[in-house]
Amino acid sequence: MSGAAGFARLTAINSPTARGSLGGVNGLSPLGPPEILASLGVSFRLHEHPDVTSPVEVCAALGVPLERTVKTLAFVTPEDRLLLAAVPGHARLRYGALARAAGVRRSDLSPADAGRLARAGMQPGGVSPVSADRSAMVVFDGTVSGLGRVHCGSGRPGSSIEIEAAQLTAAVPGITTAPIAALPADGPP
Repeated sequence: MSGAAGFARLTAINSPTARGSLGGVNGLSPLGPPEILASLGVSFRLHEHPDVTSPVEVCAALGVPLERTVKTLAFVTPEDRLLLAAVPGHARLRYGALARAAGVRRSDLSPADAGRLARAGMQPGGVSPVSADRSAMVVFDGTVSGLGRVHCGSGRPGSSIEIEAAQLTAAVPGITTAPIAALPADGPP
């Protein structure tokens, strides 16, 4: 099954109509990032580790340098649209730049809560740029696709995805790429 066809099938499975009028109460829940990537035929490795939430803790658990990670921060716009910002793990997010790239005011960015993340197939501490929420806006910093092999969130805090950064960005439909990261001048902090 091709990537587009596979993702279309996932969209149908995760639509409110497919889940019924109870919004998932019937036992079906949104697919997580590993299932979405697998359905698209994307090559990746899933690494299990203790439930950790900060990029530094993830790096310590996996034995990888911070600059080989992609951290994703999740926000909600006033229209309840999920906004995911993916930046190199050692960078800081430039909130104003993210707001401009997303076409919203900076003051309109609110952190996504656990309930909103759950609707996208994720949990706090495991946010990924790969989401079951087809209406999510995903903004990657322009440097991410050139990072080589990276680790990113898997949707839950107890595992991480290892993937080629270029494959990661290619697996997310309709991304926006913008300079949203402030990279350290002298390497990782």
